[in-house]
Amino acid sequence: MILVGTGAAGGYALGKDYIQGESDKNFDGVYSAAVEITEIMGMVESKFRNPSIGKVWAKVENSSLEIIVERLTRSTVRLKVKSRKNLMPNIELAQKVYNKILQQAR
Repeated sequence: MILVGTGAAGGYALGKDYIQGESDKNFDGVYSAAVEITEIMGMVESKFRNPSIGKVWAKVENSSLEIIVERLTRSTVRLKVKSRKNLMPNIELAQKVYNKILQQAR
């Protein structure tokens, strides 16, 4: 894992197949944006949500995506987007989806 940058609520990190970071955006807004973006870009295979964690599994651009939105505090969430294509990491797609989710989230 590589710590890449910092923001209002913390930094973000890159792994070989994921990008993860904290944001001061609303949990419901980030989860809704994750579902909406994956529906626009590809196909949601399944999703799960409770008050503290939300997960979305999808197929986008022939890659499998796993998105996890986790409520850390009342005003901070962690977003993790993991992407693999044919069992190989697809970090470019993970970064693209991560950025789109945060741009769209309220």
